[in-house]
Amino acid sequence: MASGKKIVYLDVSTPELSASLKAHLPPGFELHLAEAATEDETAAAVADADYILCWAAKMPTRVIKSIQRAKLIMKIGEGTDRIDTATCVEQGITVAKTTGSNSISVAEGATLLILATLRWLPNLHNAVVAGGFPKFEYRPTSYELRNKQVGIVGIGKIGRTVAEHMVGFGARVAYYDVVRLPAAEETRLNATFMSLGELLRTSDVVTLHVPLIAATRNLIDARALSLMKPTAIVVNTCRGPVVDEQALVEALQKKQIRGAGIDAFWKEPPDPTSAILKLDNVVLMPHCAAGTVDAQEEGIRMGYEKILRFDRGEPLDRVDIAAAPKATTVP
Repeated sequence: MASGKKIVYLDVSTPELSASLKAHLPPGFELHLAEAATEDETAAAVADADYILCWAAKMPTRVIKSIQRAKLIMKIGEGTDRIDTATCVEQGITVAKTTGSNSISVAEGATLLILATLRWLPNLHNAVVAGGFPKFEYRPTSYELRNKQVGIVGIGKIGRTVAEHMVGFGARVAYYDVVRLPAAEETRLNATFMSLGELLRTSDVVTLHVPLIAATRNLIDARALSLMKPTAIVVNTCRGPVVDEQALVEALQKKQIRGAGIDAFWKEPPDPTSAILKLDNVVLMPHCAAGTVDAQEEGIRMGYEKILRFDRGEPLDRVDIAAAPKATTVP
């Protein structure tokens, strides 16, 4: 392995993240913190990289075609929808991900949003800080998880971990996925397979854990929301475009559903005038369900480990290779 190979990290980095990236850097590699804020800066940063490391950076067609040497883009986390993987295939560039590195954090974030939305935690906090003490006012619209049906859409590692949490709270678990779990796993999770329509009609909580692909874009649209109970909540910790945001806003405004816990938006950050920011029946997070020290450290460790394997000419695990869509999803 040649010394001094250049790993370019694209995303904005906090001092703590920078320190971790440097502390875990393997011998024989140089780390360049590009902190690219524009497409021009990103294209310039990747041009002479040997390896590209990223978290949430967008890498559209022009950026991919600017790459001169790198044959591996290492995505910390799992969602690769911000990377033009179709052009990567054309250019002979592998896109890999750190499968499972943030699954626990995202699952815990989803459970946090479920509980916070069922009990209106932000509203209560803000009321107390403002000098109020609404000890009884929120009781008529606050609920336990016990004996409620939690519908999990997408039963991968994150969805299964959420299911385990829900069982611990005494909730009933239903799930929908294009691939059904083995019977033994359904038994372990006490999970009932349902069609998406049946899950939406019968669940008290609907939590989304699917990748953003053509089949899942606007999966939860006006029709899907119309199937849900008026007392139900929807939680999204995957990707914003899985939900038709305008349809969700209208459903929340009309109290067609009770509430929503949102960690992922169509536009990030959302426009300050966005209607979803004006609602009192939502709990919002800035796409940080995966944002823990634990997930950060695991992601960096796994990312460097896979770069080393690739550099030695060793194959990566198939589960860690991002599948290329039929057409790019990155503008």
